[in-house]
Amino acid sequence: MNTRYNPLSQYYCAVLIIFVSIFLFSCSHSVARKHIVIIQSYEANYPYYKEAESRIASYLASKNIRADIYLLNLESGQYSDKQQRLYLYKALDSLVEWKPDLMIVNDDPALNALLMGKHPLIDSLPVVFSGVNYPDLSSIRKRPNITGFYDKPDYKTNIELIERLIGKSIVVRVTGETYTDKLILADMNEQLKDICVINNIFSEDRVRMSGQTGLSLADVPKIKPDTMYLSTVNLKSTRSLVKGLGENYYNKAYLATKRDYMTLTLGRFCSFPSFSVVNELIGYDNGVIGGYVTPLEEQTQQMLERAAKILTGTPAENFQQIEESNKKYVFDYKVLKQWDIPTDLLPEGALFVNKPLFVRYQPYFVSLMSIAGILFIVVVFYLNIKYLREVRYKREIQKKLEREKEFLSFALESGNIFTFRYKQGIFEFDNEFYHSLGIPPERMSADRFQSAIHPDEQEDFIQNRYKLDHGFVSRQVTRRRYDFNGKGHQWWEFRYAQNKNMHSSAEGDIVEVSGLCLNIQHIKENEDHLKIAIQKAEESDRMKSVFLANMSHEIRTPLNAIVGFSQLLNSDIELEPEEKAEFIDLISKNSDLLLKLINDILDLSRIESGRLSFAFEDCNLNELITDIFHTHQRMMPENVELRMQIPEIPAVIYTDKGRLTQVCTNFINNARKFTSRGYIKIKYDYSPDKRFVFISVEDTGKGIPEDKKALVFERFQKLDEFAQGTGLGLAICQSIIHAFKGTIRLESEEGKGSCFTITLPYTPYLKTSDN
Repeated sequence: MNTRYNPLSQYYCAVLIIFVSIFLFSCSHSVARKHIVIIQSYEANYPYYKEAESRIASYLASKNIRADIYLLNLESGQYSDKQQRLYLYKALDSLVEWKPDLMIVNDDPALNALLMGKHPLIDSLPVVFSGVNYPDLSSIRKRPNITGFYDKPDYKTNIELIERLIGKSIVVRVTGETYTDKLILADMNEQLKDICVINNIFSEDRVRMSGQTGLSLADVPKIKPDTMYLSTVNLKSTRSLVKGLGENYYNKAYLATKRDYMTLTLGRFCSFPSFSVVNELIGYDNGVIGGYVTPLEEQTQQMLERAAKILTGTPAENFQQIEESNKKYVFDYKVLKQWDIPTDLLPEGALFVNKPLFVRYQPYFVSLMSIAGILFIVVVFYLNIKYLREVRYKREIQKKLEREKEFLSFALESGNIFTFRYKQGIFEFDNEFYHSLGIPPERMSADRFQSAIHPDEQEDFIQNRYKLDHGFVSRQVTRRRYDFNGKGHQWWEFRYAQNKNMHSSAEGDIVEVSGLCLNIQHIKENEDHLKIAIQKAEESDRMKSVFLANMSHEIRTPLNAIVGFSQLLNSDIELEPEEKAEFIDLISKNSDLLLKLINDILDLSRIESGRLSFAFEDCNLNELITDIFHTHQRMMPENVELRMQIPEIPAVIYTDKGRLTQVCTNFINNARKFTSRGYIKIKYDYSPDKRFVFISVEDTGKGIPEDKKALVFERFQKLDEFAQGTGLGLAICQSIIHAFKGTIRLESEEGKGSCFTITLPYTPYLKTSDN
């Protein structure tokens, strides 16, 4: 059977193969991002957490692990254990849909809250912990997916360190009534039973040892000068705390056993040297000299190495569940100097924090100062002028920072939620409410409150006022517009409930109401914006339908030309060489047009899926603009001149050459469509402050009507339905320039021409690594 050759079918097959190849290529190059939850015990501004977050990000990047990190700070010390567990449970619930790959847990409170909270994720998700002093071993061993590092406090070595640095002394420890405090005391007593005499001389149930300033340990009755003593101060007794840490009649030292809001200040409060068995208190201006602890850097590194192995495929069950971290002697150099403790008394191999740069690199500084001394005489006058200028600049910056700090502190403290009470026709608000409105604090009568309500909503308040005065069952929520300060009505939300305790009077029961009020003006504005966005989405959906209809026409037109002329060339009809050349040229032009349509569709697909790729590199704008000029110079229609204007000194920016060329080419092609005579000019220049570069394409074409300027960058928009194209080009250009952290500005006057200007940041000495 004879089969007739069908060029159209072969073309469709080729297009299908191209699409499938592109899809497989993009899938093979997509790398799933890991989701990591970091649970931290203390406040978010704890300096070590800031350093650790940076180290985690850089380490994962060095291991080619792309990760999104979600931080949870439990604010241990500010909230109870139960509150921390509830907060953590709710937070993990909200992250289930996020599908975390790993949890990293720092320090005891966070691990205890995770184990005690018993969230389902703890039984299935790999968990790596570090910095934990007293882990719940039984709970951990039940879960092979949990692994980490145990920083067991070494009280004995730290007591020996104190004895080495300050001699025989009474070591004061501070404790409370929590389970952790009792655990610490028991462990400490067991470790020190052979080297210390436990003598709680500051407890309330013992006679306080009296003394006078200047008495030594040998002068105190019942105290042996050649013995180390351990004395306990209980936080519940302010008197014992002041006596234990404030008086120094004899040789004493304070040993911190945990980090909480109290121990953060005790080191600075003590009138004698302070040491610590936990690493969190060393090096952050807590007045602690140091101790025998696990260095924070090593602790973080251990945790990171294990986390990276788990993220790259090693099951958590393959690791030892609990490993004890190595310890070293770590000292705060600044605090050592404050207490005049010579560094030659320190153990060998001790590490320092807060060690001045000059001390660390003293030999280099000596050499540098010698060289500087030779040059000093030559440049002294210049340096003096520069120094005075720098001092003035620093003062201005410090004043600005102080003002911004005050503003930020006020914003954080006051917020935008306020409390109020209502009783017997009188509203009382907290002081922050009046302060936020700029009005003097005063009790507000119900009539005054009613007069502040918008007239359209006063009737609703009148109907609900009876409930305020006589009681109601369920909680109430109202939203109305109020003008409390005479500056215009704004939306406020009031949430309130009736207090359970009611007072009786001769006139009957007195109802008390309390609640919260919140300024929701921005929420209402966002709702309005959302409505507008919905309208735009509906319009976009309509435009997509129009686009699909238009695309069927746009694709069919070049395809018909390609197929028709291909069949003519392949037929038995005799054609002149000029006709064949013309037909081949038409096939080539329509193929280019079809390729551009397909590329626009692919770019739109990548933009909507967030996978538009970039290849950033250094780009000389003079070379780029010149290449574009030479490419398009021969394509100009008759009576239209392509011009170029570039500065003498080229700008080198860090960008994607191909995408930037795509944008400029799109602008020139659009200008060529709508310019019948005159010129098209491509140029670029610097901004006056040299912080930006401006790349523009200007033409003398027919221009854009004023009412259509806002539509040119919308997707699927074609201002001229008879012009070739999909209406996607400018929308794609805008997405590309936004990815470059730039903007596009349009200036046009109907009948006189248009100018598209790209504004890009000019940072010749900085490179960004965001792709």
